[in-house]
Amino acid sequence: MQKTIHKTHDKNYSRRLTAMLMLHRGDRVSDVARTLCCARSSVGHWINWFTLSGVAGLKSLPAGRARRWPFEHICSLLRELVKHAPGDFCYQRSRWSTELMTIKINEITGCQ
Repeated sequence: MQKTIHKTHDKNYSRRLTAMLMLHRGDRVSDVARTLCCARSSVGHWINWFTLSGVAGLKSLPAGRARRWPFEHICSLLRELVKHAPGDFCYQRSRWSTELMTIKINEITGCQ
């Protein structure tokens, strides 16, 4: 674990691993939380993750939410849309703008 702490670029993962090492060394949860500047409840969550999944349970999840639409579906929709002029859809503009494309895609897909 010590080696992983030094090699990883993910500071939060490193912090969680450090907490596990401190607890293994015999430090109290309150001391670990104070040293790492986090809440005791966070340390408790990390202990549960480590107990359930081991070191892999402490790894950070990807940021952000999952995609709602597959990338390929959106690309094919955009290709079809660009084949037509905005006037074909009763718009007064002669060229597509990102705003107009967004409006049309939301209209087609039913998303808002």
